[in-house]
Amino acid sequence: MASSDLARVAVLAPVRGLFTYALPPALAPGAVTGRRVIVPFGARRLTGFIVDRASEPPAGVTPREVAELLDDGPFLPDALFRFLLWTADYYVHPPGEVLRAALPPAGARRPHGRREDEPVPASPSKTLTTEQAAAAAAIGAAVEARRFQPFLLHGVTGSGKTEVYLHAIERTLATGRGAVVLVPEIGLTPQLVRRFRERIGEQIAVLHSGTSRGERAREWQRLRRGDARVAIGVRTAVFAPVDSLGLVVVDEEHDPSFKQEERLCYHARDMAVARAKLAACPVVLGSATPSLESLANAAAGRYLRLDLPRRVGDRPLPAVEILDLRGVDRPILHEPLLLALGETLARGEQAILFLNRRGHSGSLCCPACGHVEKCVQCSVSLTQHLARRRLVCHYCGASRPIPERCPVCGAEPVPVGAGTEKVEEEVARLFPAARVARLDGDLTRTALARTLRAFHDRRLDVLVGTQIVAKGHDFPGVTLVGVVLADTGLNLPDFRASERSFQVLLQVAGRAGRGERSGRVLVQTYHPDHPALVHLIRHDYASFAAGEMNRRKAIGWPPFSRLCAVRVDAKNPGAAERAARQLSRLAEDRIRQTGARASVLGPSLAPLERIKGRTRWHLLLRARSYATLRDLTLTLQQAADLGPVRVVFDVDPLSMM
Repeated sequence: MASSDLARVAVLAPVRGLFTYALPPALAPGAVTGRRVIVPFGARRLTGFIVDRASEPPAGVTPREVAELLDDGPFLPDALFRFLLWTADYYVHPPGEVLRAALPPAGARRPHGRREDEPVPASPSKTLTTEQAAAAAAIGAAVEARRFQPFLLHGVTGSGKTEVYLHAIERTLATGRGAVVLVPEIGLTPQLVRRFRERIGEQIAVLHSGTSRGERAREWQRLRRGDARVAIGVRTAVFAPVDSLGLVVVDEEHDPSFKQEERLCYHARDMAVARAKLAACPVVLGSATPSLESLANAAAGRYLRLDLPRRVGDRPLPAVEILDLRGVDRPILHEPLLLALGETLARGEQAILFLNRRGHSGSLCCPACGHVEKCVQCSVSLTQHLARRRLVCHYCGASRPIPERCPVCGAEPVPVGAGTEKVEEEVARLFPAARVARLDGDLTRTALARTLRAFHDRRLDVLVGTQIVAKGHDFPGVTLVGVVLADTGLNLPDFRASERSFQVLLQVAGRAGRGERSGRVLVQTYHPDHPALVHLIRHDYASFAAGEMNRRKAIGWPPFSRLCAVRVDAKNPGAAERAARQLSRLAEDRIRQTGARASVLGPSLAPLERIKGRTRWHLLLRARSYATLRDLTLTLQQAADLGPVRVVFDVDPLSMM
């Protein structure tokens, strides 16, 4: 059979590798790379993509024929298609699954009416500060030169990073090319979308899961046709079909929501850099608290660092005070925070109270026998949600009514700890005239957007929320931020716990004092001497990051090593353990055979050892180089077909839980 009559196809299914098919003479001329096909696969017919032509079939294989060619040519832009195949290779993931992630929603109906965020008036560019102008000029030069250049835009909260992005995008559009902008949570930042529409108008396409399938498909098609040239969205927007890509922007690049933890475990920030490299265009990573990985890349010269050290208008950063809760009788709202909140409300100003725990109480405990209500599917305690009158598991979603009596001894159980629901209740009780609302994951997307709008329009006085309140919002009326408990993330069994805690605390602190009046931040904690809090007082991320970097280097954690988390789970606890130990032995054997500079950590039960009725074990592959890590990962992947045991390989993992 001639080579022109064979094609290698990535089928849209969770299967590894490419499959060789024969091309009937009538189909061969149109079988170009990137075109979709219908092929027989087992007893089924599946959609796939032609990756390339094959010179000969694999040994011992008689290729079956391609059944049908779809579309009139390649379905995706060539540069995007090559990027997706690169992604599959990097993350050692089935290529068809990666290609599926870039497709528009299947079976979507055509939406009716106009987009809800379209009657936006044009707004002129703003005058840039000296630092903003220097940053915009550097990025613009790379845009004009059409060269790959990663920039780390490190700007304090309120320094005007968004204005720099907009100038760079306008310059990109002037060259006839498009842009991709990634944000942590677009559904919660309507101000940002509105600002982009004011400046760029109908060339914006918004991609996020909060819209209907039909709306997402429409926006995807607008980009594919070139009717829109700027895609703005959450992590999946890294796969947006923007042709002639001239700029990629990742706002709040440190945010953990850019990491997908299931199935295709990719990091959109890292993929943004890779896509920009393949497209030969600049990429801008912006943050007030850059990840240590990005700081290390800047220190090594791989990224060009641009600094915005001052707020726009030279507004001062808010003063930060640490409140020691040790020995305090009222730990939810300590007296200094209550006093500050009362003064803020008396002046007609707004306040944000931050607690990164939703629900009413952390758990329900019996004071007589110590019994704690736990999820039967997961190894976690249930959280009490009074508004729903339920105990809820935050991992599998299971819930049950709040019991009146302890099932063990019959005593009346009591709530332990506090969540945002309880803080909201407490503020409303203590300040009955205040207009108080809550912002957390228990609200629907519509309710979240409505609450944000009301707070921005000064129809609310106090906003109680989880880390959602820290995500880039601009509320000029906020002069007080109170952190109800800073300790919730500081002591997690994760080497990034301090970094993440500092980032979210500095981000939420940055919501204060962005208007004409100065801001104040009060942080309640049981660990006032923790390095993250000591540096937070001075807004000193540089010193904090330097200390963290030294600690990581001493113990060999990223960014001074490469990791792959191998997560094993099964309904049978013994099967999960046996599989994890088998994979660990295989990795250790491979290290001995090759003499690689690598190690295996574990296996061990995961910190959350059971979720959705499945017992979880994990092990970490740690290596000095990606090449070594890839070799180990491929070795284990070839042996990972373990029947009822599920194995997930997470290259460059973000969570150790």
